[in-house]
Amino acid sequence: SVITRLVMMRSIVLLVGCPLACALSTGGPAGASSAFVPTRGPVCSTRRGFGYALGAAALSPLLSTAPALAESTASGLSYKVLQKGKGVVPTVGELIVLRWQASFNGKVFDDLYAKNDFYYHRVGSGNLIPGVEEAVLLMHVGDVWQLEIPGELGFGKAGKKATPGQPSIPPNAPLSYKLELVSLPGREEDLLDVTGGDPTAVD
Repeated sequence: SVITRLVMMRSIVLLVGCPLACALSTGGPAGASSAFVPTRGPVCSTRRGFGYALGAAALSPLLSTAPALAESTASGLSYKVLQKGKGVVPTVGELIVLRWQASFNGKVFDDLYAKNDFYYHRVGSGNLIPGVEEAVLLMHVGDVWQLEIPGELGFGKAGKKATPGQPSIPPNAPLSYKLELVSLPGREEDLLDVTGGDPTAVD
């Protein structure tokens, strides 16, 4: 009935709204009227304090949640650690195994996760874009990072020509990469474990 709905709405307002009033009852926001401050002490000290406390507890995760902050390097590469690994950090010349999802302007153009594929890379060989080359030297095995790569650390002035299944990328286009350092064969585990026993899988 209409009366039942009104009672339910009033209960919701008391449960959700009053914890905010309780939290601000020491003075209220700038410009608030004196009616905002309870006349019989803090709201939470009244008979309804228990209900207000419950409402505050329910709201606190929403009010305190904040996104993780990104880090930036001197080159302008920005990264956010999505998953922290416990493995070693690779050095130049070592073979590593990577996976990534690369996107430009919000559209994915290369996704090794979707292909269930891996990329074997010799660190420092220059076969990857500079932003990824820089990132892998900072990552631990098991890390998953979200990279925001400026144009000069991506495909640069040349851009990228279209290839089968992949679109062209304009010159100096900023890129986004979800990059995972899967393993470091030779230091982390036996190479045959990574390739599934196929010795031809890595050049």
